[in-house]
Amino acid sequence: MDKRPDRAIMARTVLVFESGPALCGLPVEQVREVVHMASLARPPGTPSLLEGFLNLRGVAVPVVRLDRLFDWAPASPSLYAPLLILRGDPYPLALLATRTLEVVSPPPEAFLPVREETLQGCVEAEVALGERVVHLLSAPRLLLEKERKCVEQLQAAAQQRLDELEAERP
Repeated sequence: MDKRPDRAIMARTVLVFESGPALCGLPVEQVREVVHMASLARPPGTPSLLEGFLNLRGVAVPVVRLDRLFDWAPASPSLYAPLLILRGDPYPLALLATRTLEVVSPPPEAFLPVREETLQGCVEAEVALGERVVHLLSAPRLLLEKERKCVEQLQAAAQQRLDELEAERP
C-alpha cells in the first residue's frame, strides 16, 4: 500500500547524497555534521553493515554502509568519502556516503507516495528533484531493533577501548 507523506515531512529541508547506486536524503535536523573519511577501527566480530568505528573527538561512532544494509551493489568509498554524523541517543551514528550533493527544500508537489516496505520501512517519502528520485530516509528507522542492539553493544565496547587508550596517554 502506498502512503502519502504528511505535511511535517514535506516541510523539511533535505541533505541529498549518493550511496552507491542510490540517491538518498536525510532531513537536515537529523544530521549533526558531515566529516571526511578517516581511519576507522574495525574490531573482530564487527558485522558487515558496519565499516568500523570513527573516533570523533573521543566518541566511538559506528559507521554504517547503506550499500550493505540495503543489499545494493557494493560501493568503494573514496579517500574523501563523506561520513554523515547523525544525531542520536544514546550515541551518534554515521552513514558512509559516496558523495554529498546538495541541500534542498523541495516544494510539496515534489513529494511522492512510498510503499511502506521500501528499504526496510525506513523511507519516509520519495522526492522528485527534476528527473532524479531521492529516497528520503528516517534516521531513527534505519536499523532494525536487533541491528540497533548489536550496534549499541559493539559501540559500548569500542568506547571502552577508546577510553582505556586515552587513559594510558601521558
